Amino acid sequence: MASTTLLTSLLKSSQVARNTPNPILLLASYMRRFHASSTWASQVKDIKESTSSAADHVTKKTKEAAGEFSEKAQDTADKAKRTTEQVWDSTKDAAQKAKETVMNRTEVSKEYVKENAEKVKKSMNTKE
Repeated sequence: MASTTLLTSLLKSSQVARNTPNPILLLASYMRRFHASSTWASQVKDIKESTSSAADHVTKKTKEAAGEFSEKAQDTADKAKRTTEQVWDSTKDAAQKAKETVMNRTEVSKEYVKENAEKVKKSMNTKE
């Protein structure tokens, strides 16, 4: 019914009548356009769905990448912490060894001074 009304209104138009001598061709042309537009609508729907699907995929991949980045950042932070602790322990050990070395040398020097002091006393006592 709607296509008949459309055809009738188109035939009444002088512009259409002059450009289209055969009303059947006109109807066929409009039917092809109608069919093309319905195909176009389904294509638009498919594009919309595929775009939505692509957006979901990108969102998922972004979240995965963010999770991996977060894990790597945490691993790096843990490694930095362990390295810092190792450096601190090494520094404490080196300081302790230096302290022990200084104390040992101090003891050796102290003993040496005592021994030499006694020798000096004996030496001074004998010269008198």
